[in-house]
Formats: sequence, structure tokens, C-alpha cells
Amino acid sequence: AIDLSQNAITFKLSTDSDVRLDFVGWNGGEALPQLVVTSHEPTNEPTTNPTKGPTKFPSRGPTDVPSVSAISPTLSMTTPKHTGSVISEIDIEPSAMATTKYSSPDAKNEGLLNFSVENGEERVSFVRFNLSSIPESSVVDSATLYLHLVRSIPDSESETVFNVSVHSLPQSSEDWSTGSVSYNEPLESKGEFFVKSFDTFLIDPSMGKMLYRVDVTPAIDLSQNAITFKLSTDSDVRLDFAGSQWNGGDETPWLRVAVSETSYSQRLRT
Repeated sequence: AIDLSQNAITFKLSTDSDVRLDFVGWNGGEALPQLVVTSHEPTNEPTTNPTKGPTKFPSRGPTDVPSVSAISPTLSMTTPKHTGSVISEIDIEPSAMATTKYSSPDAKNEGLLNFSVENGEERVSFVRFNLSSIPESSVVDSATLYLHLVRSIPDSESETVFNVSVHSLPQSSEDWSTGSVSYNEPLESKGEFFVKSFDTFLIDPSMGKMLYRVDVTPAIDLSQNAITFKLSTDSDVRLDFAGSQWNGGDETPWLRVAVSETSYSQRLRT
């Protein structure tokens, strides 16, 4: 259907089934339909598969479900933004996850099924991503944290919008693992800084889940081997994002980093 001689394209969707299907066109515009077009410049060079590690699944689109069974992150090529650079997108699965709970201060098994935030310090969640798969000479163009909200339990029926804050913990990125963190044994907070906040909406249980994309580009430091994000909310609500064991791990949080690197395409072909 893609014809680059035209300036636009219109798609028509319909069904002959006895059903009404509602695709997302709301949520503040966070989950609107989108079209992803992958292109390349004509070349006589032989084609090389630009994937690091075992290729168990193709590069994911912005709203596709991540696969936690992949051993290595997927690296895919997209259209260059400027001459001399190739833009690559690297999808990274979490290497550690935890949710601390104020009312169960010694519990260390939170965050596996539900990756949650609630009422200030009642529930706070942490997720770590290894950055070692990103080429050393790369320049970070963008980084996006993907989260699936699967349940919202507000204290008041009058509230329908809940703000979530994301912080970076640079001093604790490499020295913790799943099952090692509790409220009484917290992560090192020295150097913690605010990255981004985003609004979530009261989820309809019939929808099952809602995908949120959070821009965390300022937090990515390639001189570090890993990054840890802290999620919290001051709203009177419990928000459950999908953890590593929710629905078999199909909706675990994941990080997409888009990088550019001069002459990277030449190195992929050699």
C-alpha cells in the first residue's frame, strides 16, 4: 500500500464479525495508531543481518509485545537521520526488578508478578537494564521505557488520572539483583535525579492492559554498564504494571535505545 509518489495514505478498517472492536484513540494521545516505515538506500553491497546474538524474534514495533525469552537484545536498522550516520534501535530486557513495600518492610519478593507503585513510599519499584550491548562509539538519539499498566486501584472514585515519577539511580545500577531489595534494605540513592513524570489513566478491566512509553533519554550514560530506574507515585492509588511473571512474562518492562554511529553500516558488512 505504500506509494512514495503520494504525500499521504488512508487505510480503511472494518469487520464482518458480530462484534464491536475499539482500538485506542484516546489516553491523551499516548497510544494512537501509528505507522512504522522501514527504508534503505539502494546499494550493490551484499545484505548482512544486523542482529547481535541469536535472532529469536524480529525487531519490535512501538506497540508490539516484547519477548522475554530472547537472550540478546535485538538491533534493527532504520532510515538515517543525517548523512554519514546509521540509526539503530536496540531493545533491552531488564536484568533486575524489585518492588519495595512500606507495610512489609523486609519483603524481597515483590515486583515479580506486579511491578507496582502506590501512595508515596507504600510501593516503589526499581528496574535495571544493562547497557553493555550498545556500541561504545554510539551517540544516543533517544531512549524509551515501555511499561504495561494492568491494574489501577484508586482510593477515591473521583480521581481518574494518576502521575508517576521516574528517577535514575546512577550509584546503584550494577550491584543489585532481583530478590535483594526491600524497604529496610534499599538501593543506594546518592546521585538520584528526576528523569520524567507521566500521567496514567484509570484502566478499564475489560481492556486487560495499557501500554505507556516514557522518554528517559537524559538518563542514558554510555560510560556506565547499566542503568536503574525508580518508579513512584504521590497519588492515592495503587498502579500495577506488568512484572516479569505477569502473563508468563510477555509484558515485562523493556528499554528501547536509538543510537547513531558514523560508518556503522560498513562495520556490519565486514
